[in-house]
Order: sequence, then structure tokens, then C-alpha cells
Amino acid sequence: MFVVAATTLVAVTAAVAASSPTVTTGPASSVTDTTAVLSATIDPNGRSTSYTFSYGPTTAYGSATAARSIGSGSTPKSVQETITGLLPGTVYHYRVSALSSAGSSTGADHYFTTTGFQPAAVVTGAAINVGQSSATPTGTVNPEGAATTWVVQYGLTDTYGYETFPQQLSAVSQALPVSGVLAGLEPGTLFHYRIVAYHGTNESDGPDETFFTKPTIRPVPVLHARTTPATSQTSPYAFTTQGSIGGATTIPAAQRCAGTVGIRYYNGTRQVAFVATPVDSKCGFSAPVSFSRLRGAAPATLTVRIWYRGTGYVAHAVGYDQVTTG
Repeated sequence: MFVVAATTLVAVTAAVAASSPTVTTGPASSVTDTTAVLSATIDPNGRSTSYTFSYGPTTAYGSATAARSIGSGSTPKSVQETITGLLPGTVYHYRVSALSSAGSSTGADHYFTTTGFQPAAVVTGAAINVGQSSATPTGTVNPEGAATTWVVQYGLTDTYGYETFPQQLSAVSQALPVSGVLAGLEPGTLFHYRIVAYHGTNESDGPDETFFTKPTIRPVPVLHARTTPATSQTSPYAFTTQGSIGGATTIPAAQRCAGTVGIRYYNGTRQVAFVATPVDSKCGFSAPVSFSRLRGAAPATLTVRIWYRGTGYVAHAVGYDQVTTG
């Protein structure tokens, strides 16, 4: 009696599974640079059934068509769906999926390649030779085997508004360096820019980058610094000068928090130690120093001169401190 009950359960399970949609992913047809027609065969197995196609450049897909009903018949039906907005010269994977009250089914992965050339591969690089009214954005463009034009788009926001005259690149399949000189810019201003390439009407955009033109008059920053300890008792004498560059907030941190600080220790008019240290990305600096001998009797009072050398965006600044030895 236990064996008969198990057999009955298996039979019921098989009947439910058989009512799920039966699907077969079909071939792609009418493939162009940007469109394709996907096909499939679906048997609803007597249940009201809907289906979709998933597609994308990998087997992770990423895009899907809208769900459509195929009814509730009990015979296989052929379906087609046109997908658009594809990239030329690109491999696309796709598969069909169907859903009914009995469950879901997914067809095998298929793929096709759109016609034409792949979109140009574009990288926006750094801006060089940045001055008060000019700059030279750089980057690379890989034409991917098709004749390509490129421009620099630029402006005060990432919607740009201006662009350089189009330049031509030959139909090669390697990354080529590009650069464009921008002139007539406003001093002391943040600009957005990117490299953009075209295959006919197909556009490839590099990422947005920024540069800041140099101001007409460099603002003077505020230098804060302190040397510790106040006294070093025995030779070798060791001190650390720490500080920060403040103010000049009209200048972006990337340009303001830069440069080098030079720190000199004087016994009277004689320099006994020197150290240089860069300003970090948070506008701070720290520089240890040690020295062994001093002329004259100890203890001695030393003058510490802290000199921020400035950059092309901010002026120099000077600060002083005192420490003793012995």
C-alpha cells in the first residue's frame, strides 16, 4: 500500500510539470546595424501563457522585450519580436522565456552579430597646458576599423554647449591619441569636457572630465603651522612641523591642495636644517627633521621658517615658529 501511494504522487507531479510552457529559442533574422528580429516556438500546453525575449551583449542579458500573450492553446506557435537600439558590429545573446499558471520555462541561449563596425572606443584624458584662457584636453579614440570623426565638447556644465571643429581619423583598429586646443576661456573658471567620436550618425562619448583655468590674480592662502616639541633636549635634535593651507576657497581643492612646503631651521642667521614636503589632498602637510650639531652654546633658540611655494593657482605664503634645543 505504501508503494502504490508513492507511484500516485509521482504521476501527479509529472502531470503538473507537463503543463508548463514548452519553449524553443529560434534564429535571429533581418539583422542590421541597430535592429534584429528574434524568433521562438512556444507551446502553452493548455494554459494562458505570456512570453518575453531577454537580450544583451553577454549571457547576463540586461534588456528584455515587453511581455506578450500567446493564448492558451495546446499546439506550438511561432512568435517573433523586433528589437531596436542595438550597437553596430556587436555580438548579442538572447533567449526566450514563457510563463503560465503552471510555471515558467526558458529557452537555450542563442546569439547574433549586428552588421557594421563597432562604435569607436573613446577615453577622455587629462587637460594639459591649462592657462588663464586656454587648455588642451587630451584622450584616445579607437576607430574600430571605420573612418571616424571626433570633437571636444566643453562648457560650464556636463551639458557642454560648445565643441571644437571635427577632426578625422583613419580606419584603423587601435587607440590613437587625440588633443584639441581650447581658447578664449574665462580665467578662474571650472570647465567640463569630453571627447566624442562618430561613425556616421553613431556617437561614442568619453567620460566627463573637468579643468580649472588659472585666475588672473592668484589668491593668497592662509598658512597654519606648528612645530613640536617646543624643546628638544639632547642631540640629535628632532622636531616635526605640521600644518595646513587654508583660505583661497574660490580655487578647487585639486588645484589648491597641491605644491610643496619648505621648512628651514635657523640658529641666528645660520641655517641648521632644511626639509621639503608635499601638500596632501586635504591641504595638510607634515615634515620631521633631525640634526646633530649647533654652533654656539646650548640651549639655543631656533627660528622655524615655513614657506609654502604656491602653485599656478594660489600665491605663496610664509609662516614662522620658534623652538629651543638643549
